[in-house]
Amino acid sequence: MSLKLARKGVLTGFWLAIATGSIFPTVAIAVETACHQDLETVVELLLEDLPGYTNRVIQRSRSLSTTEDETYVITTGQPEFEPLALVGGTRALPISPDDPKQVFFTTLEQSFSGDRAIARENYHWLFLVSSPDGWRMATLFTRYGSVNREQPPSPPREASNGAIGQAVRLWLRDCRFSSDRKKPN
Repeated sequence: MSLKLARKGVLTGFWLAIATGSIFPTVAIAVETACHQDLETVVELLLEDLPGYTNRVIQRSRSLSTTEDETYVITTGQPEFEPLALVGGTRALPISPDDPKQVFFTTLEQSFSGDRAIARENYHWLFLVSSPDGWRMATLFTRYGSVNREQPPSPPREASNGAIGQAVRLWLRDCRFSSDRKKPN
């Protein structure tokens, strides 16, 4: 992760801290910068952490005596930022700068049923809004991929309260919380 952050200029303060021996003030700047940057940077960082966050949400929601299949998010795909025009009534509405920002990404998930592993690719349409303290999730739609590759994915379903939606909200909250704690008084 640090290499990706360094390429985006986020860890510049960290490297400066090593040279000066003072790590705390400069790391605070790096964290604040990461969470309040442009959409593309925030989403890249989010998607890198999303499998871990989602797997923790899944594990926390499972019952100890569960007999259901275990599902894990293995990885996320590269994000796409080209927005779709939202349809209102019978015509497409123009996209304005104040509209939620749209991000498309995929997840590769694996379920275990007995001794069998089943991989499935799911498709996500995430809407984010910018606020004074960072980015927030407006909503999330998901198309669930079929185990059988010949069948198309399911129609889009609102999935803000599903595991991926909860993980996105938690990551954004943690990002904002880290930034708020690091701001100088």
